[in-house]
Amino acid sequence: MRKVEVVAFTNDWKKSFLEEVIRLQKIFDTEVIAIHHIGSTSVNDLCAKPIIDMLPVVRDIHKVDTFNDAMIAIGYEPKGENGLPGRRYFQKGGDKRTHHVHIYEEGNTEIERHLAFRDYLRAHMDVAKEYGELKKALSKKFPFDIESYINGKEQLASEIELKAIEWYKNLAKDKKFHRAFGVYGICVQNSKLLVVNKNGGPYINRYDLPGGSLEDNESLETGIKREFLEETGFEVEVVNKIGVADFMVSSDWRGLTDVHHIAVYYFVKQTGGSITEPLQFEGQDSLGADWVSAEEVSEENASPIVLKAFEWLKTNELGLYADYYFEWKVKKNKECILTEL
Repeated sequence: MRKVEVVAFTNDWKKSFLEEVIRLQKIFDTEVIAIHHIGSTSVNDLCAKPIIDMLPVVRDIHKVDTFNDAMIAIGYEPKGENGLPGRRYFQKGGDKRTHHVHIYEEGNTEIERHLAFRDYLRAHMDVAKEYGELKKALSKKFPFDIESYINGKEQLASEIELKAIEWYKNLAKDKKFHRAFGVYGICVQNSKLLVVNKNGGPYINRYDLPGGSLEDNESLETGIKREFLEETGFEVEVVNKIGVADFMVSSDWRGLTDVHHIAVYYFVKQTGGSITEPLQFEGQDSLGADWVSAEEVSEENASPIVLKAFEWLKTNELGLYADYYFEWKVKKNKECILTEL
């Protein structure tokens, strides 16, 4: 008999999702277009049943059945549509459930419904808290009655869903985007990451990675070496190119509503120089460098670029999809020159 257990949020859920993404990609290969983390475990600080809900989007839903044996081999039980036309559903873990996989074909309206619900909760933490408190109360009231647990949260979930879909449809209206592209370096010594104190852009007054936009006729490798020298005083050597990550940051900055930040990550090592106070010139947005540990950073004091760097150091993965920050607060607590990222 399955026990209804609702527990506090943990960052391990995101890691579990990323690990399972790799397994599913190996199975579905080019048939899969995207894999989304959905459900309560995808919302920061929301308590949830410790089950990872995943939503792969595929090119042809009918081809999914041909992968059933491969899914069984990694512990999944194929359930077909399981009551929802157009879906292919898999569950893993038996009575100690660990994963649910809900597969839909590209264009299915259920995809938007799931993403709208997730993103609405991510952007409205007061609503997420209310939803989480209800789930905790229901899990205590019906610890071995999953149907009563589901029925008990249905009304609030339906109300949230209606608001979420409307909010999601209006999300793109009146948006003013800025797209930024930059190259950034991960430099680690004694288990600490080298960061700069940002003096410009939407990440002002937070830690950021050394790096930034390229100058004319400048390669990525040349750009990262120049940025490190200008912002930290370090001479560096590129060890390897890690990959690319992108971030959708909603913030009131320069009259814009959103920044789409595309970041190329390199792993670098120091070959010379030392941390020095950077020269201030037009375009300089570093106030100096420092070393920080993973325990010292959060969204309150670090940029998404830094948070992603620590995620890579922990998982060796940048992830496949953009990270969304729906209510980013620009910390303009002192005068500064706003520069490009």
